Amino acid sequence: MLKATFYVTLFLVWPVLGEARSQTESAASSPHGLEPGEFSVGFRLIEELDYSRAVTGGTSRSKAHPRPIRTYLWYPATPSKDAQPMRFGRYAALADEDVWPAEILGVLREKLQYSRRPLARSLDPERLEALLQRPVVAIEDAEALEGPFPLIVIGQGLYYESPVAFAALSEYMAGRGFAVATSPLVGTDSPIVRIDVQGLETQVRDLEFVIGQARRLSFVSQDELGVFGFDMGAHAALILAMRNPDVDAFVSVSSGVADSHGFLVASPHYDPLALRTPWLHCAHVEWPTQPPTLFDTALHSERYLLSTEGMGHVDFTSYALVEERGPAHGYWAAAHPEGVEGHKTVSRYIATFLAAFLAQDSASRELLSHDPKELVPASTMTLEHRPATPAPITYEEFVQAVLAGRADRAIDEVRGLRETYPDHILLDEQYLRRLVLSLSNTWGFTEEVMPVIRFRAELYPSSVDARRMLAEGHIRVGDYPVAIEVYSRLVEQNPDDSYSKSRLEWLRSQ
Repeated sequence: MLKATFYVTLFLVWPVLGEARSQTESAASSPHGLEPGEFSVGFRLIEELDYSRAVTGGTSRSKAHPRPIRTYLWYPATPSKDAQPMRFGRYAALADEDVWPAEILGVLREKLQYSRRPLARSLDPERLEALLQRPVVAIEDAEALEGPFPLIVIGQGLYYESPVAFAALSEYMAGRGFAVATSPLVGTDSPIVRIDVQGLETQVRDLEFVIGQARRLSFVSQDELGVFGFDMGAHAALILAMRNPDVDAFVSVSSGVADSHGFLVASPHYDPLALRTPWLHCAHVEWPTQPPTLFDTALHSERYLLSTEGMGHVDFTSYALVEERGPAHGYWAAAHPEGVEGHKTVSRYIATFLAAFLAQDSASRELLSHDPKELVPASTMTLEHRPATPAPITYEEFVQAVLAGRADRAIDEVRGLRETYPDHILLDEQYLRRLVLSLSNTWGFTEEVMPVIRFRAELYPSSVDARRMLAEGHIRVGDYPVAIEVYSRLVEQNPDDSYSKSRLEWLRSQ
């Protein structure tokens, strides 16, 4: 029943896409955030240690600590007349604790306060105090609804490391039937993030830890998982989607994730053809890209590209909603109405996309087929869609087919990849060899693996090892005449092959 109502709510939100917030509202008294959804929103902070990783804090390489992970979690909550929403100042106070404690950072701990960050610096004291006093949508520690609700995990961006940067979007999605989790972007051994493969992997592993923390809760789905990322957080979300087949939808905003260069492609898990989940990328049209982009090469992903005008980098974050925000040198210009309205529209597209592919809402899926101008006549946004092409069989799927007795059919599929995917792992002689040895020698699946043995010899007819393996396979299944034939040809072609000679002599003696 909850999901059915959730679909209708998302569908009905579109007719009001172009409505602006009333100009008569007081910035100090009006709620900070996007329009509320159907559900009340709860918020809680989960603090845990990742004992599988150690950090030094940069103070001393000789003293290590388990890595602290703070999980910010928003979720659909049980409504309560008495509960009071948090104020923005609560988020700011939490952000003060996002860096590691003093026992790790030492004196640096007191210097890394939220008041030093760009949003606070862009407001005069009076406006900052007014923002801190504004209510938000979430109610801290509210009782969660039963669920389970699809999980969305957010990757934070460089220079926007705090979850506060996407608190409004997180509340917005929780109000529409999602559980939303994220953690601060913190470096590998220092709170200051390094822009390299190691820094990227650190963020990916933090997000994986967050997924594990969230899924321990009964109201969070074990099956439906979406990942969202901004800036560097989109790089981490992409790698997570590429290496984790459990990801069902991927959203990136205002990120160079589409460019096929830099530290992103240096990740050992970067593979455009491994992205098989639907993907929505949102970026302003001025954002530079170098063709071919990931949008061109991620052929097995159903891709949507939402191009916007008039939005700066900051306008894709929840800071866009701070209408009294002043300029911050090196970060953003002063807040402007076009950025606010653009942020609202992008947020609704994100909600619609995730409803379509996480909640399997057909109405939301249908909305994604419309030109933005049909939905919002004044919109300057464009939406490009590219369908996914069928993905080739994976190594894991091939193994399953072999064990299920469907090796011949799976091999026919692999055989057809020689022209389209010549570097496919299942066309590699050594991978096939290791697979055969594992299934036959370790697990004893001799008969099941024989088609693979024959296929390897077919692909590599000049390989002595492949032909010996073929002969030995026939010996194991009791087909001595074929084994004698294979070894005889090997000896004819390689008279000095003493191993094949001895095996041929033994066969003939049986």
